[in-house]
Amino acid sequence: MVGTILTIVAIGLFFSNRFYGSLLIFVGLATKGFLLIPQEWLLAGLPIEKTSDMAIMYIVVICLFRFSTLQRAFQHDPVLRWILIFILFVFVDGLYSRFILGYELNSVVRVFRNNLFLLSFFVFMLVPVNDLTRVWHTLAIITLVQCVLFLLQIPTGTVLLGDPESTTINNMESIGWVRYYNLPTFLIPTLFYYLFAYEYTSRVAKWLIIGLLLITVVAPMHRSLMLIIAVVASVYILAQQTTSKRFLYVALLIIVGNGAMMIGSIQSRVNDGLADINKILMPGSHAVTYLSYDASDTFTYRIAHLAERFTYVIAEPARLLFGIGLLTEDSKQAGKLTFEAGLYNQHTGEISQVDTSDIAWSLLILYVGVVGTVLFIILHVRLFRCFLHHRNIPISIVGALTLGTVFLISFTGVEILYGSFRISMTLMLGIAIKGSQALIDRTRLPYTDAPLFARRSYPSVPQMAQHRI
Repeated sequence: MVGTILTIVAIGLFFSNRFYGSLLIFVGLATKGFLLIPQEWLLAGLPIEKTSDMAIMYIVVICLFRFSTLQRAFQHDPVLRWILIFILFVFVDGLYSRFILGYELNSVVRVFRNNLFLLSFFVFMLVPVNDLTRVWHTLAIITLVQCVLFLLQIPTGTVLLGDPESTTINNMESIGWVRYYNLPTFLIPTLFYYLFAYEYTSRVAKWLIIGLLLITVVAPMHRSLMLIIAVVASVYILAQQTTSKRFLYVALLIIVGNGAMMIGSIQSRVNDGLADINKILMPGSHAVTYLSYDASDTFTYRIAHLAERFTYVIAEPARLLFGIGLLTEDSKQAGKLTFEAGLYNQHTGEISQVDTSDIAWSLLILYVGVVGTVLFIILHVRLFRCFLHHRNIPISIVGALTLGTVFLISFTGVEILYGSFRISMTLMLGIAIKGSQALIDRTRLPYTDAPLFARRSYPSVPQMAQHRI
């Protein structure tokens, strides 16, 4: 009942223009109570499994009550247009799955619902930029608290973030390290925010915060996460520096990298990753048949997983368009699939046919086919271009770096499909667009009445470089 009450309160606050509290409740529901509030408290007495379902209901109610605005927005806002086109395609895929392929309605809905988080963009564009900015600052602070709790798990051996029963723990005795996988929800955008956008009043606070975030990135020993964040941040920093400073930064990066490699646990993880890549590039190797090699933790396994599913999907025109449809791992139709690349499912005693947490593109190819995957890529290119268009606003840089990072990580994980990632992207994009508009036109509260989503041009605003959001 607590979750239901919070959802009703959040909706009521939104329509009474008290957006800050409303959006915080919404994000809290979408992120399992910020991983701080036990889900069983929020779901007690309710016939649903996830608090994110209530967050989706929040979005749906607002979209229905503002449907006329949504229609006008579709005509004038290119980002929202692509969001709605992609959601509509997945909806049609759902109809195909239910009525042509005969999948269970519950299975179809469970796969489809997560895409509705993309409509957070419309919700955020109805909110004044000051409220959006306050929400973002609060989420960044909550993330710092999550980082402290995450790091405390390692010496205490106690799960402090999220549900202990669903938290994956990997005790790597060979290198003397325990890896927890319940990372803070908004770790990546918060790291870039405090690195490149936040204005500190204290140098001590700056290094404490950045140090906390960087240690949290390194602690779980995710090779791809560490490497991609380092590469993306380095490319951005080098692009901002003069030639002489670039050489200095590269030298510093080499020194720090060599120092990190002297730590045994980090060296072991990096060496394993390099060995994986070397085996892929070996003459005569073939990733699809290379299934016996530590399938739970290798890049070769991920390549095999994607290649096998891609080959299956393109074999028939219908699958080329819609994939296998919106199918869950526990549905009876999934048992008829015969994929060989996949992790062992402890519940069924067989290889997982649909579910994977190792590569997002396998899921996309299966769920929405090649056509849907292309639409997905186009949508994210539009998001990236919009961030670059407003790059004079600091939060736009954070959004672009986060999107680039998560896109690269999508070849070794599925974060790009998470509702929390979609919320963070649309929130930062809303701040960027509305922040730019606020500087251009300070006499009008944007997106409140008739002019909602009216066609506008957003020229670059040099002054925004001094106005940190």
